[in-house]
Amino acid sequence: MSIPSRGRRGTARRTGTASSLRPSREARLHTTHRHDAGGRGTGGTARRRSRVAIALAALAALLPVLGTAPAAQARTSEGPCVAGTSGRLCHFWTARTTFVADGDTIRVVVDGEPGEKTIRFTGINAMELWRYSANPAHRRGACMGLEAAALVDRAIKASHGIVRLSAQDPGSRSGKRLRRSVEVRVGGRWQDLSRMELEQGLALWLPNGVEWAHNRDYDALAEEAAAAHRNLYDPAACAGAPSPDAQLAVDVNWDADGDDEHDLNGEWVDIRNLGPADVSLAGWWLRDSWLRFSSPRVPGFLFPSYAVVPAGGSLRLHAGCGENGPASPQRFFWCQKDSVFENANGKGDVGDGAYLFDPRGNLRASMIYPCVTACSDPLTGQVALDVHPTAPESISVTNVGGGPVDLAGHLLKLHLDGEPSRFIWSYPFGAGSVLEPGETLEVHVDGSPGDDTRLDRHLGRGPYRLADGGNVVSLRSMTDIVVACAAWGDASCH
Repeated sequence: MSIPSRGRRGTARRTGTASSLRPSREARLHTTHRHDAGGRGTGGTARRRSRVAIALAALAALLPVLGTAPAAQARTSEGPCVAGTSGRLCHFWTARTTFVADGDTIRVVVDGEPGEKTIRFTGINAMELWRYSANPAHRRGACMGLEAAALVDRAIKASHGIVRLSAQDPGSRSGKRLRRSVEVRVGGRWQDLSRMELEQGLALWLPNGVEWAHNRDYDALAEEAAAAHRNLYDPAACAGAPSPDAQLAVDVNWDADGDDEHDLNGEWVDIRNLGPADVSLAGWWLRDSWLRFSSPRVPGFLFPSYAVVPAGGSLRLHAGCGENGPASPQRFFWCQKDSVFENANGKGDVGDGAYLFDPRGNLRASMIYPCVTACSDPLTGQVALDVHPTAPESISVTNVGGGPVDLAGHLLKLHLDGEPSRFIWSYPFGAGSVLEPGETLEVHVDGSPGDDTRLDRHLGRGPYRLADGGNVVSLRSMTDIVVACAAWGDASCH
């Protein structure tokens, strides 16, 4: 998030350079000495000139050294990124805070370094402010943005302005800002500000593939805050919420088939309406954890006036480009230039989230992935998979429980052989995928999706996609909870 130039304090202090060092008074005055008619100085003058020449030579030899002398060294140390563990090591610095911009950005002077530095907190994204001020009463911003900034203000004041910064990579940046974990010393111990904001539900979890040491912990904190409906996750936190009784759910297909960057429309978000009435999304917006502005104050895709989620149905937003118009009020295109949602099978279990806001700034529905806390699913133990790997190839999902099951919000995934967290393709189940006890839904690898019925689906991928020698298919939630698994040949689910 950007910080205005207004309110900036000072510039970097200058250090001594060769051009700022002046020679001694004796050296400056040597040109005023009298000379004899032959151009030589008198005896005393010659001796003085000799001494001056020696001094000048010494000074000339010293100037390059002084001119390249290093600035004061920052006071750094190393230790575990997460206190009390033996995991990933981080670099640590202490600093004095000069300005609190908002809930995830401050300015500091780092001990042993000249000038101010702008610090972007690792691992979170607080709601935006559009008026920045050192005086909290003068700030203006989005719902819960002021509360996040106030928390940071109070915590830093309690720490007497002193913060501890850390990073796995000292060169880590977010744009021009240094990316750092920020801690305050309260009650005799260092406490992580990002953790404090996530615990209170005042910021979104912003995973990072470079500074990943806290990813899993922060994911868990965000999931817990969402489950408890704290602050930002309270759907009525900001006054005047439209359609207050709407029952909406968000599902993210975060891993497109193949290379995500080559299939942007393979990344999408479904907004499902679980209630009995249509819900207009006019003026609502959907975002991931990063900032992708569609207007000065809308950090995400802004839905037009004709966007509607029908009762019992869904609306889909694709990450890539396509035509948006009233003729397709349940299908939209974000038209991003690169993939939006981080995969959850990379370094540090990166993951991400999707967040649906109403025009008042209320967070009405969200999905955070991968699930790392309280990871249960109503389909576990209620469905069974069966794979037919020879032509005609198919995958069957059977309800083996005592009541109806809804497959919406789940998907089948064909694994990449030998790599359990990577996949070849997926098949998502949307609205209208309820199985009664004993019913079987069959997904045919070949055939046209245009021929789908309630219990017969088609991938349209051609007749031969399941290896005869063996592989694995899993049924899992969008948050990556494995509900059921089937293996054949020499492959295994474990």
